[in-house]
Amino acid sequence: MRTRDAKPFTLRIIVALCTEVSRRGLRAMLDGLDVVGETYDAGTPADMIAAAERGDYDVVITSCVGMPTSQQDLERVGACGVKVVALLSGVDPESLNEAVQLPADGYLLESDLTTHSLHDALTRLRRGEMPMPASLTRQLLSALRDKDTEEIHPSRLLTPREQQALALLAEGLSNKQIARRLSISEHGAKRHVGNVLAKLHCPNRTLAVALALRDHLLNS
Repeated sequence: MRTRDAKPFTLRIIVALCTEVSRRGLRAMLDGLDVVGETYDAGTPADMIAAAERGDYDVVITSCVGMPTSQQDLERVGACGVKVVALLSGVDPESLNEAVQLPADGYLLESDLTTHSLHDALTRLRRGEMPMPASLTRQLLSALRDKDTEEIHPSRLLTPREQQALALLAEGLSNKQIARRLSISEHGAKRHVGNVLAKLHCPNRTLAVALALRDHLLNS
């Protein structure tokens, strides 16, 4: 564990990557940021989950490439109130499919990773936003709008949990009520709702429900 002088509103971050080189490199970048207060080195999913369950951390940055992290592992981390940031290897179709399936609160791209982009992403995450690189957003939009390939229905981008959250949004439920209905934490409900808004490219719940009704997403 590496700790610096405490500063208000700094984030305590678990770095869960598969190799020591990648973990050390990312931690070196994080240690230079004023939004970061503490970092922890997790070399396995078990280490990541144990650190999250101790309640000492706010964010985990992880990658499914090389790290045998399952969706269930990340859901356990999220249930502890720890936000999940997925580090993606690229914007190829395989990475795009990975991105939309992960229960993540934000995304980073290895090719775009700089201290500036890292600082911007963590600042947005701290404000409650979902950081997503512009290139990833463009690729997702392109996949949705490309008329020369098989049309991708927006509902196919949603996980089963996110589809349930969308249906409950249509009932007018709050995050707290959604959490109760799905038997998950309020943070988990907030993350699912945030993912729905991001994947449907809607700035608020009202537009997401309107889009769902217009495109029959609730019955798909």
